[in-house]
Amino acid sequence: MKIIGVIPARWSSSRFPGKPLKEIVGKAMIHRVWDQVKKCEKITEVLIATDDHRIAEYCRSNSLDVIMTSPEHSTGSDRIAEVAEKIAGDIFVNIQGDEPLIEPDTIDNVTDCLKSSLDRGIEVSTGYITPATQDQCENSSVVHLLPGLDGCVIAFSRYPLPYQFADTVSRNIHVGLYAFTRSALNLFSTLERGPIERAESIEIMRFLEHGHRVACVQVRAGSVGVDTPDDLLFVEAILENRK
Repeated sequence: MKIIGVIPARWSSSRFPGKPLKEIVGKAMIHRVWDQVKKCEKITEVLIATDDHRIAEYCRSNSLDVIMTSPEHSTGSDRIAEVAEKIAGDIFVNIQGDEPLIEPDTIDNVTDCLKSSLDRGIEVSTGYITPATQDQCENSSVVHLLPGLDGCVIAFSRYPLPYQFADTVSRNIHVGLYAFTRSALNLFSTLERGPIERAESIEIMRFLEHGHRVACVQVRAGSVGVDTPDDLLFVEAILENRK
């Protein structure tokens, strides 16, 4: 089975333009994500998918495989759907280009989750960490995931889920990491963005809104998404401490 790890990277960002090429301890962020993905045991091939010539030139100059995609995509998964039209593969894993600390076993676990779900007719998987901290519950940039007893997602939301009305349970943080079959990506690119996806800006909601199941698996905490310059400084401090 050929499993392609795809790292979507765009230059435009309302909070942090050009962040894929921002240096973290002497190496571009997108390069650090690439290095982590290359450590995965389950990934056959790694690609960076971009619509920006500056990112593409950096990749080529540093021997990182890159593919140019349309600038019209509304989400990273739409960009990966285009990659799936051009590159042969059985499973495509969407790995966020702004998580330079992502653990290889996190990627492998989400990939294995999809492989073990195929016989149930499920063609998409993602991950979550638990428990959510109080700071995360108060941060609208954090997405919460509500898992069902069948190992599939009940809901995603930027509101903390579930509401603690009768019993108290752990809240879970969604990890922005997705594994798709080729057919699931083809379907994703044809589905209309629903009102909840648009309102919450959570791309994987597109499957739930159209009645498709998404498998999920718990993964270990540790990755840090870089959304702002302050986040980048935080990641730098972690890497310097590891050194």
